[in-house]
Amino acid sequence: MSIASLGSLPPFLSNSETTPAPENPKALSRSFRQLDPLGELRIGMIGIYGHTGLVLEAIPAIPGARLVAYALQDGERLPDEAIKREDADAISHDFAELKKVPAFRSDTRVYKTYQEMLSKEELDVVGICLPYTLNVFASIAAAEKGIHIMSEKPLATELEDLARLESVLERTGVQISAMLDMRLSPGIRTVRDTVSKGAIGEPILATAQKSYKFGKDRPWFYKERKTYGGTIPWIGIHAIDFIIYTTGLRITQVAAMQSNKALHAYPGTEDNAGILCKLSNGGTAVVTLDYLRPESADSHGDDRLRLIGSKGVVEMQGEGVELITQDHAVKALPLLPKHSIFADFIAYLRGQGRHVILPGEAIAVNRICLLARQAADEQRIISV
Repeated sequence: MSIASLGSLPPFLSNSETTPAPENPKALSRSFRQLDPLGELRIGMIGIYGHTGLVLEAIPAIPGARLVAYALQDGERLPDEAIKREDADAISHDFAELKKVPAFRSDTRVYKTYQEMLSKEELDVVGICLPYTLNVFASIAAAEKGIHIMSEKPLATELEDLARLESVLERTGVQISAMLDMRLSPGIRTVRDTVSKGAIGEPILATAQKSYKFGKDRPWFYKERKTYGGTIPWIGIHAIDFIIYTTGLRITQVAAMQSNKALHAYPGTEDNAGILCKLSNGGTAVVTLDYLRPESADSHGDDRLRLIGSKGVVEMQGEGVELITQDHAVKALPLLPKHSIFADFIAYLRGQGRHVILPGEAIAVNRICLLARQAADEQRIISV
């Protein structure tokens, strides 16, 4: 799916508004090494955390795609021996399950570290799902090898590391995408399509919610901010991204609050947060995040988006979407189908269409979330 496939864009969804421009505009126009649409696609995978399935489950349906190699961890940056043992235990448990997916072949080579894998394998694309603060280093290493990247979000958890990554991508021409798969979910696709057709007029106010169960436990890196990175970059990035995507507007200012009130065993994880944003047309966006959803709830997450425009309201709750306009009361909308973000990225790399995340967008939304985290830490409003 591309933005063009969603119908003609009203003035507030012009291309200049839809694409948050990176600091260096050349990143949007730089040519890159396209992949042969008829050739073999050599894929590597790094790490076991996060949404590995977005890559692994898509591979069997992509013509010519093959999982050549899998690297389990970063060989340089685990902090101490106790954490190394805990990480090794998690890998041992989870990797046994990962090996059962159809993408994993008898000839898929397994490496302990991505450093070794990148030194020995010739790859076209790599998926990265390390502990969140470590993803950026694997992305930089892959980019230096000329390998295109699908990374778990956030791409980086510190602004200086994000800038380093952006510089390497610009220099090498390597393309990167983030696992912002909600853009291709039925609910968000339907909201985007509705707004692009002008059904609610100009978007003025956006409210979004991401509420999750925390579960009995989480991996070791959730216990400290320096290894977790923060709930705003990890969860809030989805909400910030789908507000940008569905409205076609940029975010120009951010303020935020966050705290840990219930997850005392994980002091580095904020269990609640709120983000206030100014939109590029003068409108407002509000995002709430939490890890406080009761375990008795019938779903792991409760995602919501409400866009209020000059002519109506469109609202997504779960996968249902409703529209209210001046011409009619509540109307349930038929949902557009779900698509694979990894397959969409591969089609773009093969010259078969635009990727749903345009060049520069993954970096831009990551930067917004890091600035929102900074705004919460410093208790001030920050311009984007």
